Amino acid sequence: MLKTKYTFYAMYRKSRIRLNYLLDRIIKQCNMVLMDVYRFPWPVVHNIAQRIARYIGDVCWLLRDFPRLSAYKLIGADWTIIFVGGDVGQREICHLFFEEEVDLQELGRIALWKLSAQTPKWLAEGVDLVVCELGRIHPRPPKSVFTFTVPIWIQQILGIPEPSESLLSGRRLQNIRSRLNKARQAEFDYRFSQLTADFDHFYYHMHVPFAKARHGHLALVAPYQDEKRWFARGGLLLVNQHDKPVAGTLCYVANDVCYILGSGVLDADPQLLRQEIITVLFWYGIIWGRGQGAKILDMGATRAWRSNGIFFYKQRWRAQVVRRKGIYGAWTFLAQNLSPSLQDHINELGFISEIDGRFYGVLLSTETDPITETEANKELSATKYEGLDGLVVISAESKPIVYSYT
Repeated sequence: MLKTKYTFYAMYRKSRIRLNYLLDRIIKQCNMVLMDVYRFPWPVVHNIAQRIARYIGDVCWLLRDFPRLSAYKLIGADWTIIFVGGDVGQREICHLFFEEEVDLQELGRIALWKLSAQTPKWLAEGVDLVVCELGRIHPRPPKSVFTFTVPIWIQQILGIPEPSESLLSGRRLQNIRSRLNKARQAEFDYRFSQLTADFDHFYYHMHVPFAKARHGHLALVAPYQDEKRWFARGGLLLVNQHDKPVAGTLCYVANDVCYILGSGVLDADPQLLRQEIITVLFWYGIIWGRGQGAKILDMGATRAWRSNGIFFYKQRWRAQVVRRKGIYGAWTFLAQNLSPSLQDHINELGFISEIDGRFYGVLLSTETDPITETEANKELSATKYEGLDGLVVISAESKPIVYSYT
């Protein structure tokens, strides 16, 4: 009898591994369709292909999560958090909420359909916050007194004027102009390459070292073949210093949009970073893209919180926040009671929530620390500056209040 149970469990495990592998492959292909939709001949086909690919990808995400999700208990000096989702998300939450060493406890797995019932139990037991990493569609989303959802990724785009130099005018771009003036002293120039040898040098000596140095244990390094796929769509913009390639970024143009993805700096050299090589990369991407007829620069994916350094840098260019093209999940945050310290911490992180395809800064308000109309208007002005559609104030006393300036 025990042998039969073991055999059945082993067969189930193998079938789940194979199914998850298949679902991951389908999600990846849907991502590629969403990125390559410009290859279809007519705009109406673009829209249909996007909707179909996004729906199939979201359903596959749901099927992949449906049987079991990993749960972790993160215990710090100030608060305790339950995270439900993958290991990458768990590490990111630890980084965002804990400066000190975290007592990490693995709680095993929980079925997706039990999550709505389990969440209030965790909160009643004294857990300060529950964070669930889920797909964009799920049958019974968990809810609590404080509930808001944050997309794991957003996209930031920038309009390219004619001439390109007019983009740098005005007080808003003073910081960028100063960075470019500093970079000119380093005598950079650029060239566009479609040589495989240049790509290999870029990937192994620029992209990988730069990603690991920039993000440490949180680094998500794209596989070689994935990056080469984008290289084949367009090419590689290389920045030279004294005729030596020192930085680069993959780029291609489609439907008047210049896409920049997968940047890198030679050996993650700190001296090059001090010489504003990242600003130079974006600027040369703008110049190159405009020369190819692009009217919009897609600055790539960014984490969806306003305190994120990459988000902060891109918004300095006056970038606007839009939905990411690919298939991605979201974090649902749930709390029963918020301590003042946790409320302040979440508000300082500045999470971004997607509501009906638009993007809003999240501000939490409690009875002990309410948000005044003056504070809300001040924060609303900040979201406009950062390329968002407005502000959403979430409290226990009322439904979420959405402030929009459009």
